[in-house]
Amino acid sequence: FLGVILNESDRMTHIVQDMLTLSRFDSERDELKLSWFPFGEAVRDIYNAVYMEAQKHSHTLTLDLEPDLPEILADRERVLQVIMNIVSNSIKYTPDGGHIDMKVGRTDTSVWLEVDDDGIGIPAPDRERIFERFYRVDKARSRQSGGTGLGLSIAKEIVDRHHGVLQLVDKDGPGLRIRLELPIGGPGHEG
Repeated sequence: FLGVILNESDRMTHIVQDMLTLSRFDSERDELKLSWFPFGEAVRDIYNAVYMEAQKHSHTLTLDLEPDLPEILADRERVLQVIMNIVSNSIKYTPDGGHIDMKVGRTDTSVWLEVDDDGIGIPAPDRERIFERFYRVDKARSRQSGGTGLGLSIAKEIVDRHHGVLQLVDKDGPGLRIRLELPIGGPGHEG
């Protein structure tokens, strides 16, 4: 019973934190704390943080970092929050024994991360709505995994504030590919 109580209190804490974040976004009180940091290291930190969780589900988790990735001007904690959300969703919604690939690269003006899994994916009619607040593709599945329908909407808001892009990418086969792109020089420097 104590384990159930702890899990539920953690879940409620996350819900309250998500609601407070959205409230700050809506009232324009949430300022980005911009600083230069190495994007590749940030992605590697998330990879290391979720590796054991992926192992618990017998997933194969890979990381392919392009060499010589630049530092970016962004809110590091918020960027980590976005990456964690994307990768955690892939782990959560991929059946045990699946594959999750993280690829990181750059263009002339931006850095990007693609997270590709062979999980349950998102049906075509729901793809346009996954970044809406409280939207959940499958209510029963979300209840089972503890989803609130807030994670991706918060991630999208954070990326939009950085003048970046967060989107689903079409792919062959099962699963989902999601792409994050952020300007190297910070908001307002899209190139």
